[in-house]
This record gives sequence, C-alpha cells and structure tokens, in this order.
Amino acid sequence: MAKKAKSVFICTSCGAEHSGWMGRCAACGEWNTIEEDIIVKTTSMATPGASPSSRLLSQIQPDEHQRVQTRIEEFNLLCGGGIVPGSVLLIGGEPGIGKSTLALQLAQSFSTLYCSGEESPQQIRQRADRIGIDCERITATSATILEDILHLIDSEKPGFVIIDSVQTLMSRELASPAGSVSQIRNATSRLAEVARQSATPFLLVGHITKEGSIAGPKLLEHLVDTVLYFEGDFTREYRMLRAFKNRYGSVNEIALFEMTRQGLLEISDKSRLFMNPSSSAAPGNTISAAVEGSRTVLFEVQSLVTATGFTNPRRMADGFDLNRLVLLLAVLEKHAGLGLSSFDVFVNVAGGFQVQDTASDLAVACAVASSLKNIPVDHRTGFLGEISLSGEVRPVTQSSRRIQEFFRSGFTRLLLSSADAAEAEKTEFTGEIVAVRGIAEAIQLLL
Repeated sequence: MAKKAKSVFICTSCGAEHSGWMGRCAACGEWNTIEEDIIVKTTSMATPGASPSSRLLSQIQPDEHQRVQTRIEEFNLLCGGGIVPGSVLLIGGEPGIGKSTLALQLAQSFSTLYCSGEESPQQIRQRADRIGIDCERITATSATILEDILHLIDSEKPGFVIIDSVQTLMSRELASPAGSVSQIRNATSRLAEVARQSATPFLLVGHITKEGSIAGPKLLEHLVDTVLYFEGDFTREYRMLRAFKNRYGSVNEIALFEMTRQGLLEISDKSRLFMNPSSSAAPGNTISAAVEGSRTVLFEVQSLVTATGFTNPRRMADGFDLNRLVLLLAVLEKHAGLGLSSFDVFVNVAGGFQVQDTASDLAVACAVASSLKNIPVDHRTGFLGEISLSGEVRPVTQSSRRIQEFFRSGFTRLLLSSADAAEAEKTEFTGEIVAVRGIAEAIQLLL
C-alpha cells in the first residue's frame, strides 16, 4: 500500500493546521505555538466498516447505562455519582503529584487493562504492593504502539482502561514522534471512539506544560468527556482534584485526598484541612465558607500587616486573587479610614485552598483590619459577605448552606449582610447573628 508523507504545521494551543510556519496562529491568536509535524497518509481508500444505525430517542431508556462505582467515594462524587460507561476521563497534574497512584487505586475497582508507557509491569506491581492494591483483576502492559493497545482491548475486553500517559502513545500510521500534536490528537480520538463503541470507560493520564495546562492541543480537552486537574503543594500532604469539564456532572465539585505511604486517602473531615478548629484567637485570622459543588468548606484567612520600608508597599496573596485584594484595601482606606499606604499586606488562605468566589471579601477585610490593629478575632466568629466599591456589604449566593456549615462546626457568631441575616433566621443557627450594612460598621463592631 503506497504511502505519502505530508509536512504540516499545527498549533499546539488550538490544533489548527497551517501550510507553513508563522509566529502567530491565525485561528486562536497565540504566539509561538506552531510546530512542524509529519503525517503519513495512505493513497488507497480504507475498507468501509459496518453500516451505521440509529434509534429513536423514545425507545432508549434514560438509565440504559448505569453509572459504575469505584472504591473511592470522593472520586464518585467528583464524577457526578460514578463513572458513565463509554466515557473518557482525562486527568492532568504536575509530575509526582499522584496521578498514577490514583489511577492504580481506581484500577482495582474493575477488570482493568493498565497501559503504562512510563513504567514496566514489574514497577507497577511494586507500586501496587506498596499501597496495598488488589492486583487480581488488573492486567498491565508497557506497550506504547496505539494499534497494539487497541488489539489488546479488543481481545481482552476489559471493563476499564487506563492509559498512562497519552503523550507516550504512537501510531504506526503517523511518522511524527510520540508526544507530537498529531500523535496525541490521533490517539485520543481513536481511543474515544473505541470507548463509546464498547461502552468501556477510559482514563487518560496527561502531562502538563509549564503554564499548567495539559500538553498537546486544546482540542484534546474537547475530545474527552471529563477533564480533571490535580492541585496541591508538594510541601503539604494534601491533594485536591478539581473538575474543569464534565459532560455528566457538575464542574464545581472537588475531591480531597491526603497523600500517604498507603496512597491517596479520602478526607472525610474537611474542616481539619483548611482550618484548625482547636486554634486560639490570633490577630489577623478569620473564618469564612466556600461552596464547592455539593459540599461547603470552611477555611481560614490569615493576614499580616507590617510597616514597610519601601516607597511602594507590597501586596501579596496566596489562595486569594491579588487584584481583588488590592481592591479591598482601597475600599478599607476610603470607607473604613484605615491608613494602609505605609504598610505591607500579606494574605494567605490556610491549607492551600483556592478561593474562587467573592463571599470571603468580608473575612479578608476584617483579617487585614485585625492584623493592623493587632486585635484578635474570636475564632468562633464566621464571616460572609461581598464588599462593593462603595463599602457596602452585599449578600452572597447559597448563604443558607454556608450558614448551616457554620452551625454544624460549632460557631457562635456570624457577621453578614442584612439580607443574609434574614436568611439566617430561617436556619437552625442558634448563635448571635450580626447584620452589617457596610465595612466600616463591621470593623467597628468587631474591633
């Protein structure tokens, strides 16, 4: 069969093809993302497969394919209640953060084919023994040729397939090396097709770039059903798995794990991760609540305000948006009369938690004021409220869920907006509810 090689230039960001190299992609506008690739195309027509068929939607039962459960409840919750048969999941994260460990722990829940291009079967067995994995239903291979892996899937018919990692796969039909844009795109699309035809769930492990995105074209994330990212600090043992795309569930869910010698352990008590319930009151520390999908997480905001020796004071934030912090400091100066222009301000969210919404504005502002005045805040006081540019404390979304979490955690006092105070009266919260209209009033009541 005659083959013809073709040189193409592909954007690693969006996957668009170009006839020649250029500095900027005409499709997505990204700079220096176009790479040359060699594609080998056959000159003969492929043998047609079976004729496609269709079914009336009225004849298809909604629960025809039930979700399958893994042994990891946090992962089931993240996926929306379990893995949908025939779905393709893509998980990314920094090297060593726990992607392969999680994949191996998921493998024992099914009759699994584990395809690893980075470890030999002996190394996989050693890892399995170290973390206590049941290996009776897991078969392993170090094959990296896509056609060989597809043949294994067709002959063994596993209930779950793990590819670790998709960047190591290479098809004989393409002349480009493994990890190139065309190889990654071709392998993912063919694996996704096999997954849907056989109703077998696939888990693809992906490397990430220095920018933090999964290596390969952005089209890769469109080919799969669920995209998961591992987040965490290597100086801490905690890991957070977050969904950035999920066709069969919410993208607001997170899964919390602790990395140990026995692998990734689920965290049932969320409060001990992002706050210390037994800590005493200290200046600059406040507690707020965030809604992450179906769960509510309490977290601790820590602030340090010190006199600066520089002309331009420093503002630093870890776990909180820096631009949002600068805005809140301007509001504190304008509407609360706090002179912060000669002080460095540092804000940290304990436990490596990333605050995504504005419901923690009041907690951050009060933490800064507490540190500036060196007056501690009662550690059983919770804060909920968004702060506007006029200094007004505004209500937050899903306030009743956040208030209920404060109640279950034993908090005795809440500072929130007037609208949320009325909502708190309808909940089970039995402590003191303090309604504030503006940030100046909140700081005066607190300090």
